[in-house]
Amino acid sequence: MLFFAKAKRQVLPHRFNNVEFLSEENAAMKPRFVLPAVVSLLCGLSAAQAHELPEGAAPLEKSEQCAACHPTIFQEWQESFHAKSSVHKDSAHKAMHQAFSKAMIAKGQKANYHCATCHAPMSDNLKALMSGEAEPDSSNTTQVEGVGCTFCHRIEAVNKGKSFDQYTLSKEGAYHTSRPANKKAPHQTATSPLFTDGQVCMGCHSQYVNPHEVPVCVMTEEGKGNCISCHMSPAEGSPAVGSAVKTHFSHRFPGGHDQDILQKAAALEVKIETKGKERSISVAIKNTTEHTFPSTNPMRMAFVKVRAKDKKGAVIWENFKADPLQEDKQAVFFKAFKAGEKVGVPSWEAEAMAFDTRLKTGETRTLTYPLYSPAISEVEVELFYLLFPPKAIEGFGIPKDGVNDKRYSVAKKSVKM
Repeated sequence: MLFFAKAKRQVLPHRFNNVEFLSEENAAMKPRFVLPAVVSLLCGLSAAQAHELPEGAAPLEKSEQCAACHPTIFQEWQESFHAKSSVHKDSAHKAMHQAFSKAMIAKGQKANYHCATCHAPMSDNLKALMSGEAEPDSSNTTQVEGVGCTFCHRIEAVNKGKSFDQYTLSKEGAYHTSRPANKKAPHQTATSPLFTDGQVCMGCHSQYVNPHEVPVCVMTEEGKGNCISCHMSPAEGSPAVGSAVKTHFSHRFPGGHDQDILQKAAALEVKIETKGKERSISVAIKNTTEHTFPSTNPMRMAFVKVRAKDKKGAVIWENFKADPLQEDKQAVFFKAFKAGEKVGVPSWEAEAMAFDTRLKTGETRTLTYPLYSPAISEVEVELFYLLFPPKAIEGFGIPKDGVNDKRYSVAKKSVKM
């Protein structure tokens, strides 16, 4: 196995003027602002907390240079949201960054691209982006690349902090994986347990607490499973040209945008109950993931839609018509923040959590609805998932592109009377 001595390690995510923020006191330092996790789990970090390559370190190579030896994995990465994470490729992220910038400018404060630390970590001017000295530039290919291959595979350690976690990257340029080090590879390789237990994801997907000490994203509390099991499952094809290994870990990183992943996220059970002349429908929703459902990102929402139909298929009754949060809150699985008495504020304004109705891992929640009409002959129940609530799309100007505004069907059941 190829490992490097401690003396050679450099803490990259959070260095400033060669000062490493590793003490307990500095680890607890809180950033000034935070965007909703739709934009980044680490938005709000100051420029002092941006990762940077130490002097003399091997540069972060472009991901396209990996394609010659790892064509299958490169193609998967290109199709993933890791490759589309920057403001230049993610329309929702861009809209939220613009909304955050306007809010900061309105307060007379600097509008920095703090989110670049996790959304554009390959940027060759990352500190300038995060300090506000530079604006996002679509002609800068290092910004456009998003979360590239060499950034993730240079990770040596995840350092726990009070409000956020930090990465330690390899100064020498060794690429880490879960497999044994390969001395025949054209670059340095190293084996890391972080790539086996999923901890490699935790520098950006772990936790974030905003300046008001409100937990915005806390995957460390919401989930205990191995991210890799579901989000990097084994796929057919060798990991590299000439490799005798026949499978590799998928680098598509499917999540809330992926229909197959969503259909494995929750189970639905529907029963008709009769007591004398009274009828009701019982809807049980079970979270089958290893984290909350919906998970960490506070903009994600799921809800149950119930429709009662007559023999001709006409809808006689439904649990809500337009807005489930207003008409049937029990059917909504969502986390919302508040500032003072105002509920539904963006996380950078959050002073407290207004409510959290999401399902914990393994939790089953049962909803019951009375069925008053004798004309009801069938009841249809469907569990939907949204990347962004409709009000957020309208309020923040998130483009309706068929992805951001899509209603993803997680599970559907119908019962005859």
